[in-house]
Amino acid sequence: MDSFVFFVVLGSAVLHAAWNAIAKGGSDQLVETSIIAAGAGFAVIPALLFLPPPLPESRIYLFGSLFCHFFYYLFIALAYRRVDMSYAYTIMRGAAPLFTALVSVCVLREALSPGGWAGVLLLSFGVLALTADAARRGAFSGKATLFALANAFVIMGYSIVDGHGVRVSGHTLSYICWMFFCNIFPITLYALIARRSGYFRYVKTRWRQGLCGGACSMAAYGLALWGMTRAPVAMVTALRETSVVFGVVFAAIFLKEKLTSARIAAVVLVLAGAIAMRI
Repeated sequence: MDSFVFFVVLGSAVLHAAWNAIAKGGSDQLVETSIIAAGAGFAVIPALLFLPPPLPESRIYLFGSLFCHFFYYLFIALAYRRVDMSYAYTIMRGAAPLFTALVSVCVLREALSPGGWAGVLLLSFGVLALTADAARRGAFSGKATLFALANAFVIMGYSIVDGHGVRVSGHTLSYICWMFFCNIFPITLYALIARRSGYFRYVKTRWRQGLCGGACSMAAYGLALWGMTRAPVAMVTALRETSVVFGVVFAAIFLKEKLTSARIAAVVLVLAGAIAMRI
């Protein structure tokens, strides 16, 4: 992974943590995530008017991505409803890279260097340390943990699906834009059914934050998918997990969550993982 790709993917991690902080900051995480999905989808509509459609070979990947992202947004809402961002976000983002690396190497036969493996392991240990700290402080929730772990598998799924989808799409930007546009509909329809008239009342008060979160979401994932065309999927996915560092910082600053010494130690582990991958 060269320096430019490294910093692009790192910027993706910052943006990802930012939109999750917005999602957690709302009072109804289901509607909040649907607004964010809609904001990202609406933002790409002008580009779709000028981009060629992705090649037919990539459409099965788009369908798979649509399926994965519905559950991704749903599990985020269900986890954030019960616990703080530092706990749920860390599990979701941190358990995913090891799952992804194992599948990428064992099933997809992608090579991962020793430094890449060291980075994945250090990132995973950092995440586990953060999780243990949350449990020690009495912030453990069985349901939230299950939703967060389920989302780690979903993250693994869409990372692999989209990582290969962009490679056969013939046009990376077109694939990304169509993916975001299609993602509007499943989670929005679900939120409308679940909240009914309350959906529109909530949107009226939070649409600005949602659009901002959507823009961050679109940029974060678009940059990550671009990175997957320049470096192994497992390595890009693992580097994106530095978002847990920024997530903890954003949660402490904007959501007033406690930044403990154990969390700081875990952040050091995550940073060490990123450095190992860079080397």
